[in-house]
Amino acid sequence: MLNFSYADFNVIAVVQKECFENFTSLQELSLVKNKLRKVSKEAFVPLSRLESLDLSRNRLRRIDWFSFKGLNNLRFLRLERNGLAVIHDGAFGTLNQLLELYLNNNRLISVGRGWLYGLERLNKLVLSNNAIENVDSEGWRFCMRLTTLDLSKNAIRSIDSKTFSYLERLQNLDLSSNSISQMHQKALSVLPNLKYLDLSHNKLSEVFMSGQHVFQGLSALKVLKLNGNQLRSLPANVFQGLSRLDHLQLLDNPIVVFSEDAISSIGIPSILLINSTKLLCNCKSKWLVVFVQQLDPTSPSASTTCAYPTSLNGKMLTQLSIDLLTCDDFWPRPIIVDQPKPVTAVEGDTVAFNCSAQCADCSLLFYWSRNDVRLYPFRNNGLTTSVQRNATGSWTASLMVEAVDETDAGLYRCHAINELTVSLSDKVPLSVQVPPYFVKKPANVAVTVGGTLRMECAAAGSPTPSISWQKDGGENFPAAKERRMHVMPTDDVFVIVPVKETDSGLYACIAESTAGLTKVEVEVVVLGNGNILTRNIKAPTSMSDKTVSSGEMAVLECGHDGSAEWFHNGKPLRSGQRIFITRQGQMLVIIDANARDQGVYACRYKGGSTSARLVVRDSQDANSKKKSGSTKNTNDAPVSPNRPNIQRTKFDLVGATGLVLVVIVLCIITTSSVSLCIVQRCRREPSLLVSFRQDPLEIAAVTGVTI
Repeated sequence: MLNFSYADFNVIAVVQKECFENFTSLQELSLVKNKLRKVSKEAFVPLSRLESLDLSRNRLRRIDWFSFKGLNNLRFLRLERNGLAVIHDGAFGTLNQLLELYLNNNRLISVGRGWLYGLERLNKLVLSNNAIENVDSEGWRFCMRLTTLDLSKNAIRSIDSKTFSYLERLQNLDLSSNSISQMHQKALSVLPNLKYLDLSHNKLSEVFMSGQHVFQGLSALKVLKLNGNQLRSLPANVFQGLSRLDHLQLLDNPIVVFSEDAISSIGIPSILLINSTKLLCNCKSKWLVVFVQQLDPTSPSASTTCAYPTSLNGKMLTQLSIDLLTCDDFWPRPIIVDQPKPVTAVEGDTVAFNCSAQCADCSLLFYWSRNDVRLYPFRNNGLTTSVQRNATGSWTASLMVEAVDETDAGLYRCHAINELTVSLSDKVPLSVQVPPYFVKKPANVAVTVGGTLRMECAAAGSPTPSISWQKDGGENFPAAKERRMHVMPTDDVFVIVPVKETDSGLYACIAESTAGLTKVEVEVVVLGNGNILTRNIKAPTSMSDKTVSSGEMAVLECGHDGSAEWFHNGKPLRSGQRIFITRQGQMLVIIDANARDQGVYACRYKGGSTSARLVVRDSQDANSKKKSGSTKNTNDAPVSPNRPNIQRTKFDLVGATGLVLVVIVLCIITTSSVSLCIVQRCRREPSLLVSFRQDPLEIAAVTGVTI
C-alpha cells in the first residue's frame, strides 16, 4: 500500500483522473517544480484519502472553481511560486477539511470574498509576497477559525475598521513590508485573541505621532514588532491596552521622543529593542537610559545614541551620566502662518481647506478635525489629505472633501505637530447649502368664473428658499391689482377669489435661495358661460403627445390661431360634462381623465390638421385587475349575466380535451427522459456544475505571464 508519492523536478504538464486510479490509498502527494498549467476538476477524484498536496513551483496561473474535487480529507495544500493571478469563486469549495493553505510568492492582487468559500476549518493562511492591495472583509466569514494569517510583503496601504472582521480567533498576524500609512483606531480591536503582531517596515510614523491608540483591545498580545516605520515619536499611552506585552521591537526607527508615559500603563517589556541615533536625551528619558545601561553590551539597544540637545549629540546611552539629563524646554513649536479659510458650498461640490506652518529645524505632520473630532481619510470616504514642503521651508497641508452634504458641515481645524508639540489653526466653518426642491407641487386646474382658485406650493433646502409666483412669464397679475389674490405663507397656499376669465394662463411657482432656483409650471383654465373655455396663453406651434395619470386634467393645444374642430380616434368631439373646448377651438381640456379618454386626438382647421396621442396611466387599477383575474371583453360589449355565453363554453370543452392530450404526451416524454438519464449515469461518474462569474483577469493570467 503506497501512502506517499514524490514526483518532484519532472516535466509533468497535465494530471488526469486516470493517473491516480491505482493509488487510492495515497495520503501525501508532491508535484513540486513540474510544468503543470491546469488542474482538471476530476484529476484528484480517486484520492479520497489524500491529506497533503504540494503543487508549488509549477505554472498554475489560475485556479478554476471546484478544482480539487474528491479531496475530502485534504489537510495541507501548497501552491507557492506558480505565478498565480486568478482564483475563481468556489475554487476551494470542496476542501472543507483543509487546515493550512499556502499561496505565497504569487501574483494575487486582492483577497476576494468568493474564493475563500468552503474553508470553514482553515486555521493557517499564507499570502505573503504577492501584490495584494485590497482585502474584502466579507470573505473572512468563510474561514472564521483562522488563527494564523500572513499578509507580509504585499501592497496594502490602509487598514480600516472592518478589514479583519469575523477573525476573532486570530492569534498570529503578519503585516510587515507593506505600505500601510493609515490605520483606523479600531482596526485591531476586533482581534481580542491576537498574540503576535508584526507591523514592521510600513509607514506608520503619522499614526503614532498623532497619538492614535491603535492597540486598544489587544489584551492578549505578547509580541509586537514595529521595526523600520520611520517612527519619530512615541507619545503617552500609545501602547495602552497591551497588558500582556513582553516583547517590543522598535529597531531602525529614528525615534526622537520615547516618553515613559508611552509604556506607563503596561510597564517595561522584558524584551525591548531600540537602536535610534536621534534620541532627545532629557529628564523624561532617564528611564530609558537606566534600562539600556542594564542590558548586555551585545544587545542591539546598546547602540542607542543621543542627538538632542546639541551638547549631548553623539553620546551613547550606555556611556551617559544621568546627571546630564535636564528638563530644559528648548524644542521648537510649529507656527501657523496661513490659516484655513471659511467655505460655503452647494451640496455635491468638492471643497478644499489649506493650512501652512513653519518649524525651525524640525519635521511636521498634519491632521484635520471637524467639530473637534479627528478626520481619517480612508478609501471611498470622500476625504483626501496631502502635505507639501515649500521652497521657503514652510509646510502646506490640504484637506479635500468630495461631494459634500449637510453631514459635512461644521467647524474645521488644522493640527500641525512635531515630536513634542502641537499647534492649532483657527476653527473655520464649512457651510453646505442645499438647492431648493419642492415638497408640494401645484397641479393643472380648471375653475369656473366666480369660483375659487387654490394652489399649493412648498419647497425646502438650505438656506430655506423663498416662494414667489409668476403668471404668463411675468409678475403682472390682474388678480393682484384687483385685490383678489391672497398668499398664505404659513399654509403654502395661493388663492384667487373670485375667479375671472383674465385669470386663465400659465402659472409658475418659483423657489429661490442663494443655493439656486427651481420652478414648476401649471395650467389654469377658466370655464366661462355655457362651459366655454377662456384662455390667455399663446398656443404652441404644434401638438405633442401627452401622458397623464387617471383623475388628472389633460390639456391638448392645437397650435393654430384660427377656428378648429377636434376629433377623438376619428370621431368628432363636443364640449360636455368633462370635455371643454375654447371658443376658437385652440385648446381641448379633459377633466378627470380615465382610460376611455386614451387615443389619438386630431385638431382640424382650414388648410391643415395636427394630431397627438393621449396616454392615461392607471397602474393601480391594472394591478387590481391582475390580482382578481378579471379580463376585458374584446368587443367592449357587456355580457348579460342571465344569458349563457355559448362561445365561451365551447372554448372550455376544446381546451379540456387539449389539456388531456398534452398531459399524456408529457408523461411519455418524462418516462423516456428518466430512462435515458439512468442509462447515462450508469456509464459515467456524476459531475457537479456550478455557475460562476468570469474573472476579468483570467485572460491576463493565462496569456500575459512570461513562462
